[in-house]
Amino acid sequence: MEDFPITEAQILGLFLESVFWGIYLITFFLCLRSLLFTPNYELKRFSEINWPMLVVTLLMCVLATLDVAVGLLHNIQAFVLYNGPGGPTQEFSNISDWINVVKGFDIILQTILGDGMLIFRCWVVYGKSWLVVAFSLLLYLGSGVCGAMILRIEGTLRLHVLITGASSIKPLILSFWVLTIVQNILTSALLIFRIWRVDQQNTQFVYGGTGSSDKKRQSQLRRVIRVILESGLLYTTMAFLSFVTFAVNSNSTYGVSDVHVQMVGITFNLIIFRADRRAVEEQTMMKGATATLHLQVLQGPTSSGTMMSGELSEGDGYGPSYGKA
Repeated sequence: MEDFPITEAQILGLFLESVFWGIYLITFFLCLRSLLFTPNYELKRFSEINWPMLVVTLLMCVLATLDVAVGLLHNIQAFVLYNGPGGPTQEFSNISDWINVVKGFDIILQTILGDGMLIFRCWVVYGKSWLVVAFSLLLYLGSGVCGAMILRIEGTLRLHVLITGASSIKPLILSFWVLTIVQNILTSALLIFRIWRVDQQNTQFVYGGTGSSDKKRQSQLRRVIRVILESGLLYTTMAFLSFVTFAVNSNSTYGVSDVHVQMVGITFNLIIFRADRRAVEEQTMMKGATATLHLQVLQGPTSSGTMMSGELSEGDGYGPSYGKA
């Protein structure tokens, strides 16, 4: 856009992404604390570490850090090293330059990872039912196809044009963001609904009654709902802003999409860390009642929706044991 030159957009984008990268690193180390150490700060045994979750966490960190590093290199090349005609604008507008392709790859892969883990959580919480997540998977596959096509066209376009002016890939980018937003809203809603139902059933089955002491007691499942809701709002808001800024052909989409890369990792880490912290608090308070609770569940009528809050938090993706179910 004329009122927001690409040069200013790139500088502002690098600054904002660096700020959020710093926030991301804080959440990253908190997440590692939950994945690698016990509540007593002892290193977990090899068999106790959730390796799939750890691999995803590290991969997201690599992508988040790579995006900042490549963005810094791009600014150095444009403002310091490039001496050709057109100045920094010409350097930034080379859409098929490897730096632009790598940044696009970071955005797409980070988004795909975050969406995939969200769907996996939903799949596990619903008893590994493919039917429940079928539409979410369809949207997910659609966004993956759009992402692959975007990278292919961007890498072979060989034109000096900004991403906002590349008409050949604009429909694909808009489709990618729409599919991502809809899939996140749908899957998060399914997750929250399922956990809410389990919490309602557990409240009636385990605690019984609705006395004042029960009303004051906030179960871990309700805390998990709040974590999912807050993280989902952060994630979806950034995806929506990326969609809007690109749809109106604003160069601010560069900065917004850069922040989006960091926000995916931040929300992912926060879910693990906060759920793990709440699980430790809940287990401490309920330590004396665990054996009785298990006995009641075994002797009572079976229900597909009744489970312990601790089991849901650790076995279904909301604690360090996520992925072992």
